[in-house]
Amino acid sequence: MPNQVTRGSPNSTVKDSYAPYLGMSDDDSHEESVDDEYGVLKAENDPREKSEIVSTIARRHPIELEERIDTLSDPVIIECASPGWQPDVWPPEDAYPEGELPPNYTESGEKRYSAVPCSIEDQAQVLVDAIEEGCATTHVHPRDPEDCLGTDDVGLLADIYERVFAEADPVTVQHSWQLTDDGSIDYVEMAEEKLAAADGSNKYIQASIVLWPPFDAYPGRYDEKVSEAIEFYREHDIKPIHKVRSEYNTRKLYRELNRMDYLEDEDPLCVFHDMGHPFGWPLDQDPWMPIEMISALEGTKQRFPDDTVIGVCSGGRNWLPITMEAIARGVDYVRVGIEDYYWMYPHRDEVIQHNIDCVRKVVKMCEVLGREIATPDQARDILGIEMT
Repeated sequence: MPNQVTRGSPNSTVKDSYAPYLGMSDDDSHEESVDDEYGVLKAENDPREKSEIVSTIARRHPIELEERIDTLSDPVIIECASPGWQPDVWPPEDAYPEGELPPNYTESGEKRYSAVPCSIEDQAQVLVDAIEEGCATTHVHPRDPEDCLGTDDVGLLADIYERVFAEADPVTVQHSWQLTDDGSIDYVEMAEEKLAAADGSNKYIQASIVLWPPFDAYPGRYDEKVSEAIEFYREHDIKPIHKVRSEYNTRKLYRELNRMDYLEDEDPLCVFHDMGHPFGWPLDQDPWMPIEMISALEGTKQRFPDDTVIGVCSGGRNWLPITMEAIARGVDYVRVGIEDYYWMYPHRDEVIQHNIDCVRKVVKMCEVLGREIATPDQARDILGIEMT
């Protein structure tokens, strides 16, 4: 135990016993000086003036001279993904593996997810509310109001977006892919339909997602189809958003874009990590998932050009901590919304009641960290998008 002495007394051993707490090195603690005797805190019978103590602190602990850390200095783009694909009602019990039912299961046909909007008006309003709260981009799988099932109906999509654009100006980030009868994939036809619905404008599809891979494996002639898609997108002012689902596929994306001479052509390249999606990184193991995400993000930064826009699209039980960690790591883009979310927290069986509740949590996280939230205009500038 340290000697029990009165601080400031002639026999004081403060500089020996408490040097680590006073910012003294071993060498400092043995120097014969007033500063060494009394340290950075005012002691009993301290002979120093305030200016001398303040000067001592400035010499030993000039924390105000620490350089800024710019990890969080750039605006972050927040996407709202709603209403998504999840059913609003419960399936029959036998739809689940034998002996396994969700903790909140009630009965087939009863309400499963009250956050899901069904009417066209409600689907549009959910998006408007999210944009007003801070979301700059939107991703929509429209619901048929007759049965509340998700569809790819372009007419419904246009109806929803027209209502949204009457009140806001989001960046629309959509899917345009569909599997084909020959076992391959097509990224062009559905993009053409969305352009036609807006009389040739990219209003409903300012950016389109390219998946690496779409499912557990790649369809036939995938690289060829991606190349066709990118050429079409460039001709029609649609920004390709490359969404990767493992580090292996991040490397595959890099190799394919490099082979196609697209790596340096995009201004900028956009690479998003699909964390928690059924075909993406699993988010069911802590503490490994945050560690793996950070590792994957750093790998992407090293692999691609410096101006690459890097994002995280989270889903599943662990969406909230992963999204917060991504924001803290300085990613350029995060996704939020009920498309891939159901439980609010990883450790509680609390079902999300309203899409806006998710948005507000993420916005609050940005505010706590001091991160600027990008407006739609800023998002277009960051992503390299121009609405036609």
